[in-house]
Amino acid sequence: MLETDYFFFFYIIIHKYQHPAMNKKIDIIKGLFVACRFSEARYIVRSLAGKLRIGLAEQSVLCALSQAVCLTPPGQGFPPAVIDAGKGMSAESRRAWIEEKSLILKQTYCEMPNYDVIIPVLLKEGIDQLPKHCKLTPGIPLRPMLAHPTKGVGEVMKKFDEAAFTCEYKYDGERAQIHILESGEVRVFSRNQEDNTSKYPDIISRVPKVKKDSVVSCVLDTEAVAWDREKKQIQPFQVLTTRKRKDVDASEIKVQVCVYAFDLLYLNGESLVRQPLCRRRELLRESFTEVEGEFVFARAIDSHDTETIAEFLEQSVRDSCEGLMVKTLEKDATYEIAKRSHNWLKLKKDYLDGVGDTMDLCVIGAYLGKGKRTGTYGGFLLACYDEENEEFQSVCKIGTGFKDEDLEQHYTFLKVKLSPRAYYRVDQSAEPDVWLDAVQVWEVKCADLSLSPVYKAAMGLVDAEKGISLRFPRFLRIRDDKKPEDATTGAQIADLYKKQQQIQNQGEKGDPEDYY
Repeated sequence: MLETDYFFFFYIIIHKYQHPAMNKKIDIIKGLFVACRFSEARYIVRSLAGKLRIGLAEQSVLCALSQAVCLTPPGQGFPPAVIDAGKGMSAESRRAWIEEKSLILKQTYCEMPNYDVIIPVLLKEGIDQLPKHCKLTPGIPLRPMLAHPTKGVGEVMKKFDEAAFTCEYKYDGERAQIHILESGEVRVFSRNQEDNTSKYPDIISRVPKVKKDSVVSCVLDTEAVAWDREKKQIQPFQVLTTRKRKDVDASEIKVQVCVYAFDLLYLNGESLVRQPLCRRRELLRESFTEVEGEFVFARAIDSHDTETIAEFLEQSVRDSCEGLMVKTLEKDATYEIAKRSHNWLKLKKDYLDGVGDTMDLCVIGAYLGKGKRTGTYGGFLLACYDEENEEFQSVCKIGTGFKDEDLEQHYTFLKVKLSPRAYYRVDQSAEPDVWLDAVQVWEVKCADLSLSPVYKAAMGLVDAEKGISLRFPRFLRIRDDKKPEDATTGAQIADLYKKQQQIQNQGEKGDPEDYY
């Protein structure tokens, strides 16, 4: 697009929203455009339109922000006397210095993910003072800690060795971060930090009777699971998805939920994320009371016996759960916000056969249906997300696992999501009939993973010229609780490939890394 096209777009924005509430935002945008030089205008517009994928990921913004306040310290007059505080440093010293300061900002952002709070403190107090002024606060949602997949009990024992750990049921529901504010207000947030308070009036109403009087404010990590009150048993995740998403009237609720609490992150003015899990769990059980079918602590056992853990895994499956979450209790047992940690391992029932882990992949293209699928999309192109390059990489075509109503639903939703392929890495031979916006994530299972000259997932991580593809992929469900950028990463797919028994038998081993 030409520069004039961007200003025309800006002109449309102004005239589309002639409303007093928009004037302040319009003035800010106008000021940004006036200050633009060269190609800066295009990036502002693409950012506002939500189309900028390259170069504006969360980690990129945090790095840029920390570098700016390091090199040009705040609190100076204008023009600033010091524009480059790193002048005179060696390249290595300068890089190490900026990385050290960036880490302070990133850790602070994990506990207080709100730029409106962080930036004023940065400008007034400086980056070193951030942890003192910006702390975990009820009412502001956190990105949750996530787990790494593992293929069996033996691998769990090998990873944790002699460390104390616990095994919890992995419930098939929706992550619910429950915040109790000092005012008594209760709010519920999703794993994507979306406000789900109006979706769960039933959860809000039961909090006062399950919390003890000693609890003034807190942040709970829980799972909201569909619950059959008559049979007193867990229902599948698909049942939970039929609940209305917003402005739910408690009297009209048909799908009941039970809250399974498994962690306590904040209590009465104190952040607990740096406390070990054994202490957080102790405080959780001291601060809340169980009510059957409404609020229950996650079922767990603390054992190092392989047979006991295997039996507990089988019992979790019989109890309509996905499997187990295995977590360290004492050593390295802090709550690692926004990280996929090796101190939490997930052991799902799917791991007992095939490739093990299911994958969450983004739909980026579709193939027109033929035969009885004429009039809908008959197949789809799926991609993983590459965090380092901030792009989607093709991983497989999929056409199985769909019911007729699934295909109709997918076609209705995706036919209005047509898009150019600007930020997709796809081989020409795999190009779909239509490109789609990366807006929906699907959970997919496959028989195994193999190297492919066509698909681009994890290219360079296992083979210099080949990517990794899924063999016999099968659609399981839509993951409405995940954003496209939360899709399985190329690094994770490479890790799963290396963990396959046939690959390990060939002597190929991989050292998995931590992922944000």
